[in-house]
Amino acid sequence: MHSSTDCTVQFRIPTPGTASYLSITVDTMTINTEMLQFVSVDELLGTQGPDLRIPDFQRPYSWSPRIAAQLFTDVAEALDSRPEHSYIMGTVILLRRPQESHFEVVDGQQRILTLHLLRALLRGQRIPHLQSGDTPIHHVHQELSRRVADLERSPGRLDRYREFLDAKAKVLKIVTDDEDEAFQFFDSQNFRGKSLRPHDLLKAFHLREMADASTAEQRAVVEQWEKADENELDRLFGTYLARIHWWSRNMPAHAYTTDDLDLFKGVGRSTRRLPGAEYHRAAKAVLPGLQEWSYPDADSVTRRDLKRAQHQLDAPVAAGKSFFDYAAFMLEEYERLDEELFSDANTAGLTTADRTVFHDGARFRYCRELYVAAVLYYTNKYSEADMPQVRRHLFRWAYSLRLAYERLGWRTTDNYARGISTNMDGLNKVNLFSAIRDSLDPREIELENMSAPRTARTDNPEDARLLTLLKESR
Repeated sequence: MHSSTDCTVQFRIPTPGTASYLSITVDTMTINTEMLQFVSVDELLGTQGPDLRIPDFQRPYSWSPRIAAQLFTDVAEALDSRPEHSYIMGTVILLRRPQESHFEVVDGQQRILTLHLLRALLRGQRIPHLQSGDTPIHHVHQELSRRVADLERSPGRLDRYREFLDAKAKVLKIVTDDEDEAFQFFDSQNFRGKSLRPHDLLKAFHLREMADASTAEQRAVVEQWEKADENELDRLFGTYLARIHWWSRNMPAHAYTTDDLDLFKGVGRSTRRLPGAEYHRAAKAVLPGLQEWSYPDADSVTRRDLKRAQHQLDAPVAAGKSFFDYAAFMLEEYERLDEELFSDANTAGLTTADRTVFHDGARFRYCRELYVAAVLYYTNKYSEADMPQVRRHLFRWAYSLRLAYERLGWRTTDNYARGISTNMDGLNKVNLFSAIRDSLDPREIELENMSAPRTARTDNPEDARLLTLLKESR
């Protein structure tokens, strides 16, 4: 008989091999209490264990050799110090959907995969596709292979280790049949191993919004997502898209964290059907098909503008597959612009040496980020027809800030982006992002009127070169 609990509740569970109890508190989680139990590693991963699946919303394997080696060592120390006692390794959270026989791993994925790999090596099983490679799981495979080889040097040591791991190493298995509750737990409490980045949780959220899509369609968006560099996704959402959102609304920008996920969750299944949300829901659904019908033979430039129309930064995203299209397009836009803005062919006046200073130099980091963010936002709304001159004006707006201060910090940069600055002579006092948000026509912004302040360090050759470029850009 199935029983469950759905509240904030504390469980007292007998600890294997002892007279004591483990107390755990689970908030608002629908739990199958009949399946709440400690299980051995063999009971979890052996041939008689449950059918476990890794859902698509989970990030790829990411444990380092150091973390995997620590797991190996912890088991060895437990074997040596208390071989007759159970060794508790933590908790796994599993989701069992109604009418399904398999279980999806919500929490504990990294540990489960590492244990599965270790069990295979302890049994002498070869895993051909892990023999060589340069991914985290390849590196962990190499590390654990060395550790297992060391066990074989001591007679009987490998067998004792394997038997202890299978029978005495145990985890607390928690099973829920509520998908929403499982996702909320995944969203808020992935506290072991490497912390999830905000975009990992966005991927999970929007895959969940695709619950009605086919497995093939879900897998396709995951494969597209995984092709992107993790650091570039971090930079796209944290350095550019989140800041554009805040600055265009006259809000201070801060470090983008998992507390800010709502910025990119958009209009989804749970969004109330109010007029404003329904407008965006309909626009996102209808616009792609309308564009294909209206522009069947569009060239590459027009198609880019059509994509911009679908993915306006001022509008909420559409949850689900549309989010993945949005992320892929904006990442492509950011990477293209970041390259073009500092190349000789596209920014008149900048030399290769200038790129080294103004793009790569740490001293101009905040200016570069302002510049790229402004161009990304500007082109998203107004296209690129007038970009040769616009580039000059936006470069002037972003980099003139560097001339005003001997030391340029984040607070000053954030204030400048919002049009808040000191009475420094010549320093611009306009929130360019807010102006773009409020204007349908770029002519209303009057970029050509941007001024440049006097340099604060006339003896600095980089500042002198920058001042020359800013004068030439008028």
